[in-house]
Amino acid sequence: MQSGVLTDYAVKLLERGYICVPLRAGGKHLDLAAMEYDPVHLRTLRKDLKELAFTATTFHLAQKPPGSGDILRWFRGFAGNIGILGGYGNLMVLDFDDKAGYRAWVEDHKEIAGRTPLARSPNGFHVYLRTREPMVSSSLHLGLRRIGHVKALGGYVVACPSALKDGSSYSWLDGQSPFDVEPQAVDDLAGMSLRPVSALKHHYDRLLKRGFFERQ
Repeated sequence: MQSGVLTDYAVKLLERGYICVPLRAGGKHLDLAAMEYDPVHLRTLRKDLKELAFTATTFHLAQKPPGSGDILRWFRGFAGNIGILGGYGNLMVLDFDDKAGYRAWVEDHKEIAGRTPLARSPNGFHVYLRTREPMVSSSLHLGLRRIGHVKALGGYVVACPSALKDGSSYSWLDGQSPFDVEPQAVDDLAGMSLRPVSALKHHYDRLLKRGFFERQ
């Protein structure tokens, strides 16, 4: 997609309630320089700094969303890939690593999957939903099996029309782009037979009352 078309696409998605972020050409990583952040992880080649920068930046943007002027600056003359931010407006994307994991889940959730934005990734699928309460990015489990990732606060997904260096690409399913349908509203992962951790760890954490804190 040409730069001007990509810019217009990102602005139109912002009008639909999605924040687009520039990604490095041919890849999946945030292009922090294009977003006017210092890409310190590229100078140091430290993975921990990369993970911190990506999580902090995406969380910040979900809380303090950019306006159309910011989007225009980021994408004007930009020739890389494009991502969609998780967490903004409680957007949650189920990122299935492969088709088998998606098919195992969708067998009992065809109504949700058929009425919400849905994209093909090189190996699996992205299901776009909105939750009633904020969600945090995590792993995605169906029973005892990890089948992908949850992209919400602190995360993002590579989006259509991005293409990777190996020639694979991302595409919306016919009639299920963000311009065709709104994300379905869901309560949480459990209501869709999913968990951020395995079933065993989930029950262990509940027993120990992990994941909450007392108000000060």
